[in-house]
Amino acid sequence: MKKLAVIQDISGLGRCSLGAALPVISAMGVHALPVPTAVYTNQTGFSRFAALGCEPLLGKYPSLWQEHGVTLDGILTGFMGTHAQLAAAQTMINTFRTPDTLLLIDPVMGDNGQLYPVFDDDFARAIADFARQADVITPNVTELCLLAGECPMTFLRAPPDEQRRMIIQLCAALPQPTIIVTGWKVDDLVFNAAWQHGKLSSYSTSAVAGSYSGTGDLFAATVCAGLVRGDALQDCITRAAKFLHAALTEAAQRNLPPKHGVPFEHHLKELLL
Repeated sequence: MKKLAVIQDISGLGRCSLGAALPVISAMGVHALPVPTAVYTNQTGFSRFAALGCEPLLGKYPSLWQEHGVTLDGILTGFMGTHAQLAAAQTMINTFRTPDTLLLIDPVMGDNGQLYPVFDDDFARAIADFARQADVITPNVTELCLLAGECPMTFLRAPPDEQRRMIIQLCAALPQPTIIVTGWKVDDLVFNAAWQHGKLSSYSTSAVAGSYSGTGDLFAATVCAGLVRGDALQDCITRAAKFLHAALTEAAQRNLPPKHGVPFEHHLKELLL
């Protein structure tokens, strides 16, 4: 069975990060190895939360995993809260990445044209530097702009044809061989745009009203597990989009609180082999 290390936090409330990624990866027949960077009472989109960093424990993973003969087919990283967590993730990558290990980095920084409140410009630059080594990245449109040094609001205010041109320009300026730009909304459609081999391909679904936490984590986990098990990129993207659309539709129909995430549990069956 393929093995995929997942390096990110876990939140008690809010379907995101490890709480979202692990069931998705397991449903897809890939062995998920969690590496929690921090434990949150509830995800950081809530007005108040408490957190405990796992930095002292993170340093023990490489040697102990090596002692037990761990090898990895893939590494997935998501939300990082401190420079020390970024450094620990880098040590894991340096220790276990081989030419056959897929590295997917979800450069979690912001959305809707702005950095998340828990980040500053300095940390955003650190995340951008960290993401440069990835085989695949899955930024939303705001994060794509931040990675490439473009103002996100300039992109969001541009007409659709200009936005597409900007996505091509921004992707071409980045070093990652495969970039999947998520959540690009045009009228009543939402696109996931894949940049690979110098070309941009777009995959659309109908837009669902509202902005729900954790959808990027679910998307990244679905795509990464698919790539690790050898699926084609196009299949990975369309599967992830269909899975998310079903969960988002249910969330909107039930009028669920956006900060609690989407009820993906009912739709894991769509990911089963």
